[in-house]
Amino acid sequence: MKFRWILIFVSIACGRCIAQSDPNLQKLRSFSLKYVPRGYDSTLSFISYAPGGNLNYLFPLYQFFKQPVKFHSLLGIAFYDRLSEAVSFVEDYHSSLEIEEKSYEPVEDATQITIQKTVAEFRGIQHVDARRYISFLAKQFRVIMLNESPSKPVHRAFAISLLEDLRNKGFKYLAMEMLNNFAGRARGRLDAGSGDFTAEPIAGELVRRALELGFTLVPYEDTLGLSGQHDARQRDSVQAENIFSIIKGDSAAKIFVYASYGHIAKSAADSSFRPMALVFRQISGIDPLTIDQTAMTEGSNFAYGDALYKSYTEKYYLSSPSIAMINGDAVNICNDKSVDISVIHPPTVYRDGRPEWLSLNGLRKPILINPHTKDAFLIQAYYQREADLEGPGKIVPADQSYIPTPSGSYLLYLRPGRYTIIYRSLGYHLIGKLKINVE
Repeated sequence: MKFRWILIFVSIACGRCIAQSDPNLQKLRSFSLKYVPRGYDSTLSFISYAPGGNLNYLFPLYQFFKQPVKFHSLLGIAFYDRLSEAVSFVEDYHSSLEIEEKSYEPVEDATQITIQKTVAEFRGIQHVDARRYISFLAKQFRVIMLNESPSKPVHRAFAISLLEDLRNKGFKYLAMEMLNNFAGRARGRLDAGSGDFTAEPIAGELVRRALELGFTLVPYEDTLGLSGQHDARQRDSVQAENIFSIIKGDSAAKIFVYASYGHIAKSAADSSFRPMALVFRQISGIDPLTIDQTAMTEGSNFAYGDALYKSYTEKYYLSSPSIAMINGDAVNICNDKSVDISVIHPPTVYRDGRPEWLSLNGLRKPILINPHTKDAFLIQAYYQREADLEGPGKIVPADQSYIPTPSGSYLLYLRPGRYTIIYRSLGYHLIGKLKINVE
């Protein structure tokens, strides 16, 4: 009887977490509860984006919706974070943010008042374009570290905006935590096996753009940490050693490091734990420029940060990723002394339910796709050259969406080129194809 009540509670909680989200996500949940999607395996004890070796972007959502109690038990407090990530992979950014924020404990009224008072008292703050400011600083550093929240593709869009300037300033290596670091993986192309998070379409564009610009991609994740054989302390130390090995092999190397969350901290509150950036500085003698973009962005990465961000962006209008400055010096609004600078992302502007930052600063253009069939649910755009070589299940789409426009079309953001458009049903069946050319 007790287990049944737990089942009911978690199922209701999972339903509530998408109550205000996109109606198409609710439609997918209803489908998942009513049917058994083709190839669904209820015995899996992990969230899978590639069941049977082929990418299936709806499969993780089937898992969360069909077995919420099981995965809540396995993931604990990370349940909503992982659900938010799965939703972000299908580029439903608004729903992803809502789900993430519902996992936060409410900020107490007294704390909220303190935040509002603190923001109201800010004086003399000016904002400069974050990309240009980082480009200006880049000439002073051999290593630049930027972090991300795995459920926020906007962070990858910002990383893409930095690539060309950094490459022109001599940065040759792009070291990425998300890249598959197991033996036998090809580094010069993107496919389904490049890494767990590289399967997210904007992450895929980050990899593609880096390769186009001539970056050498370097994985640096601690594989033993991923398997649970190393604890967090060992994992960060191994990551630092792996990045330092680039310097050992190329004494003139300039490296752009792309990490997650607090790995880029150069100090730690707990003396028993040393973050990756701190370890790297100690073993290499190189002081990296560390840039946080997770705290001052929509949803932040904790409840207090979320409240601070909302209060701050109500006072200050931002139209692009920015750095707060006072008297010519960068200031960290969160007062985080463990990183050098903090990027403040503006609130997302949506067009037909899709973030305008998906244009990647003009690299891509909005294209309307007619689904041609009422059974279409998910519309995916694949680079034709990649689709012709390996097939959709083995490659990462350039963009995808299940959010129709009011006219019934789907808005995708695509670079100029040739594409294969795939129409998929709620059960992820391939129900149509179309080849298009984006001028």
